[in-house]
Amino acid sequence: RGKIMEQADISFIAQAYNKSIKLIGTLLESKISDPQVSFDMFMIMHIIEQSGSEPITLSEIAETQEVTKSAISRKVGTLLDLGLIEQKSDRVDRRKKYLTLTNRGREMYWKNDKIFKEMLDDVAKRYGKDDFLKTLEHINKIVEVIKDTMDN
Repeated sequence: RGKIMEQADISFIAQAYNKSIKLIGTLLESKISDPQVSFDMFMIMHIIEQSGSEPITLSEIAETQEVTKSAISRKVGTLLDLGLIEQKSDRVDRRKKYLTLTNRGREMYWKNDKIFKEMLDDVAKRYGKDDFLKTLEHINKIVEVIKDTMDN
Protein backbone atom coordinates (compact mmCIF):
# COMPACT_ATOMS: atom_id res chain seq x y z
CA ARG A 1 0.00 0.00 0.00
CA GLY A 2 1.35 3.43 -0.96
CA LYS A 3 2.36 6.20 1.34
CA ILE A 4 -0.22 8.91 1.94
CA MET A 5 1.95 11.33 3.90
CA GLU A 6 4.74 13.23 2.15
CA GLN A 7 7.85 14.57 3.89
CA ALA A 8 6.38 18.10 3.77
CA ASP A 9 3.27 16.81 5.58
CA ILE A 10 5.39 15.26 8.30
CA SER A 11 7.36 18.51 8.70
CA PHE A 12 4.07 20.43 8.97
CA ILE A 13 2.82 18.01 11.66
CA ALA A 14 6.06 18.38 13.65
CA GLN A 15 5.84 22.16 13.40
CA ALA A 16 2.14 22.15 14.37
CA TYR A 17 2.94 19.94 17.37
CA ASN A 18 5.68 22.28 18.55
CA LYS A 19 3.57 25.40 18.02
CA SER A 20 0.35 24.07 19.47
CA ILE A 21 0.44 21.14 21.87
CA LYS A 22 3.73 22.00 23.58
CA LEU A 23 2.94 25.72 23.64
CA ILE A 24 -0.53 25.15 25.08
CA GLY A 25 0.93 22.97 27.84
CA THR A 26 3.60 25.55 28.65
CA LEU A 27 1.09 28.40 28.56
CA LEU A 28 -1.41 26.62 30.79
CA GLU A 29 1.31 25.66 33.23
CA SER A 30 2.56 29.27 33.39
CA LYS A 31 -0.93 30.41 34.47
CA ILE A 32 -1.01 28.18 37.57
CA SER A 33 -0.64 30.29 40.70
CA ASP A 34 1.83 27.89 42.39
CA PRO A 35 5.01 27.30 40.32
CA GLN A 36 5.51 23.93 42.06
CA VAL A 37 2.25 22.63 40.55
CA SER A 38 2.40 21.36 36.97
CA PHE A 39 -0.59 21.32 34.67
CA ASP A 40 -0.72 17.50 35.08
CA MET A 41 -0.94 17.99 38.85
CA PHE A 42 -3.69 20.55 38.37
CA MET A 43 -5.58 17.98 36.25
CA ILE A 44 -5.25 15.45 39.10
CA MET A 45 -6.74 18.07 41.43
CA HIS A 46 -9.50 18.63 38.85
CA ILE A 47 -10.39 14.92 38.76
CA ILE A 48 -10.44 14.78 42.57
CA GLU A 49 -12.65 17.88 42.80
CA GLN A 50 -15.00 16.62 40.07
CA SER A 51 -15.45 13.31 41.90
CA GLY A 52 -17.41 15.35 44.47
CA SER A 53 -18.46 13.38 47.51
CA GLU A 54 -17.44 10.10 45.81
CA PRO A 55 -14.04 9.03 47.16
CA ILE A 56 -11.46 8.46 44.44
CA THR A 57 -8.27 6.37 44.40
CA LEU A 58 -4.95 6.86 42.65
CA SER A 59 -5.82 3.91 40.38
CA GLU A 60 -9.08 5.55 39.32
CA ILE A 61 -7.28 8.80 38.54
CA ALA A 62 -4.70 6.91 36.46
CA GLU A 63 -7.52 5.18 34.58
CA THR A 64 -9.28 8.50 33.93
CA GLN A 65 -6.02 10.05 32.67
CA GLU A 66 -5.25 6.90 30.64
CA VAL A 67 -1.77 6.59 32.19
CA THR A 68 -0.06 4.14 34.54
CA LYS A 69 -0.36 4.34 38.32
CA SER A 70 3.36 5.06 38.55
CA ALA A 71 2.97 8.06 36.20
CA ILE A 72 0.40 9.55 38.59
CA SER A 73 2.02 8.40 41.84
CA ARG A 74 4.94 10.85 41.87
CA LYS A 75 2.66 13.79 41.06
CA VAL A 76 0.25 12.73 43.82
CA GLY A 77 3.23 12.51 46.19
CA THR A 78 4.18 16.11 45.38
CA LEU A 79 0.58 17.29 45.88
CA LEU A 80 0.53 15.50 49.26
CA ASP A 81 3.87 17.12 50.23
CA LEU A 82 2.52 20.55 49.23
CA GLY A 83 -0.54 20.00 51.43
CA LEU A 84 -2.93 20.39 48.48
CA ILE A 85 -4.42 16.90 48.75
CA GLU A 86 -4.74 14.36 51.53
CA GLN A 87 -4.94 10.60 51.59
CA LYS A 88 -7.30 8.59 53.78
CA SER A 89 -7.44 4.83 54.18
CA ASP A 90 -10.63 2.90 53.55
CA ARG A 91 -12.24 1.79 56.83
CA VAL A 92 -12.70 -1.79 55.61
CA ASP A 93 -9.69 -2.28 53.32
CA ARG A 94 -6.77 -0.30 54.80
CA ARG A 95 -4.74 -0.86 51.60
CA LYS A 96 -7.23 1.25 49.64
CA LYS A 97 -6.37 4.96 49.88
CA TYR A 98 -8.77 7.77 48.91
CA LEU A 99 -7.61 11.18 47.77
CA THR A 100 -9.34 14.47 48.57
CA LEU A 101 -8.41 18.12 48.23
CA THR A 102 -7.45 19.92 51.42
CA ASN A 103 -9.02 23.33 52.09
CA ARG A 104 -5.83 24.91 50.75
CA GLY A 105 -5.96 22.63 47.69
CA ARG A 106 -9.61 23.43 47.01
CA GLU A 107 -8.93 27.17 47.27
CA MET A 108 -5.97 26.88 44.89
CA TYR A 109 -7.97 24.69 42.50
CA TRP A 110 -10.92 27.12 42.21
CA LYS A 111 -8.62 30.12 41.81
CA ASN A 112 -6.87 28.44 38.88
CA ASP A 113 -10.05 26.95 37.46
CA LYS A 114 -11.39 30.51 37.13
CA ILE A 115 -8.21 31.61 35.31
CA PHE A 116 -8.48 28.69 32.85
CA LYS A 117 -12.18 29.27 32.23
CA GLU A 118 -11.53 32.94 31.43
CA MET A 119 -8.72 31.96 29.06
CA LEU A 120 -10.86 29.33 27.32
CA ASP A 121 -13.75 31.78 27.05
CA ASP A 122 -11.41 34.23 25.33
CA VAL A 123 -10.26 31.52 22.89
CA ALA A 124 -13.88 30.53 22.18
CA LYS A 125 -14.86 34.16 21.55
CA ARG A 126 -11.94 34.82 19.22
CA TYR A 127 -11.92 31.48 17.40
CA GLY A 128 -15.62 30.74 17.62
CA LYS A 129 -17.01 28.29 20.16
CA ASP A 130 -18.25 25.79 17.55
CA ASP A 131 -14.96 25.82 15.63
CA PHE A 132 -13.01 25.51 18.89
CA LEU A 133 -15.04 22.49 20.03
CA LYS A 134 -14.88 20.92 16.55
CA THR A 135 -11.08 21.33 16.52
CA LEU A 136 -10.84 19.59 19.90
CA GLU A 137 -13.06 16.78 18.58
CA HIS A 138 -10.69 16.35 15.61
CA ILE A 139 -7.67 16.28 17.93
CA ASN A 140 -9.37 13.60 20.06
CA LYS A 141 -10.09 11.53 16.94
CA ILE A 142 -6.45 11.81 15.83
CA VAL A 143 -5.31 10.68 19.28
CA GLU A 144 -7.65 7.67 19.11
CA VAL A 145 -6.32 6.70 15.67
CA ILE A 146 -2.72 7.01 16.90
CA LYS A 147 -3.57 4.83 19.93
CA ASP A 148 -5.13 2.23 17.59
CA THR A 149 -1.99 2.15 15.43
CA MET A 150 0.15 1.67 18.55
CA ASP A 151 -2.02 -1.28 19.66
CA ASN A 152 -1.68 -3.03 16.27
